[in-house]
Amino acid sequence: MRRWHRWAATPAGLFLFFIALTGVLLHLDMIRLGESPPGSGPQEAPQIQAVPSDEELAAMIARIAGAARSQNAIQVSTLQISLSGPRITLTAGAGGPPGSPQIRLDAASGRPIVGPPPPVNFHYFLQDIHAGYSFGWTGRIVSILAGLALMVLSATGLHMWWTMRRRGKKGFYWK
Repeated sequence: MRRWHRWAATPAGLFLFFIALTGVLLHLDMIRLGESPPGSGPQEAPQIQAVPSDEELAAMIARIAGAARSQNAIQVSTLQISLSGPRITLTAGAGGPPGSPQIRLDAASGRPIVGPPPPVNFHYFLQDIHAGYSFGWTGRIVSILAGLALMVLSATGLHMWWTMRRRGKKGFYWK
C-alpha cells in the first residue's frame, strides 16, 4: 500500500506545487495592482432592462446577425442579447476567454460599441497557466490525472492510518 501511496504522491505533489506557485503569484500580482478577488466586497445589483417584444427581438437578432456576417475576421459562434446595464447590448463573437474577438452593438441605435480591450498582462497570463488553459487538452488531462492521484493518496493514506491504528498505534499521526 505504501508503494501505491508513494507513486501517486510524486505527480500529485508536483502538480500541487505548480498550482500553489501560480496561485501565490496571482495573489501577489493582485496586491501589486490593488485589486480585490472576484466576488469580494459588496456587489451592486445591475440595472436590468425589460424583455423586449417579439418584434423588437427579431429586429435585434437581424441587426447583430447582419453585423456578424459583415465581419470576416471573426468566426462567430455566439450571438447574445444582454439586458443588464443602462442599455440593451447585442454581442456576436467567437466565445472564449475575455478579450476574444467580438462585435458589440447598441440594440436601440445599431451603432457599434467600442470598448477598450482587456489588457493582456502578467495577471491574465498567470490565470491561464493556473487554470491550465494555456496547455489545451494536455492541461486538462494532467489536471484529471492529478485529481485521480489525489484521490488515490487520500484512500491509501486513510487505509494505512486505519491499519496502523488497528495494530495498536494510538494517536492521530504516526512516526
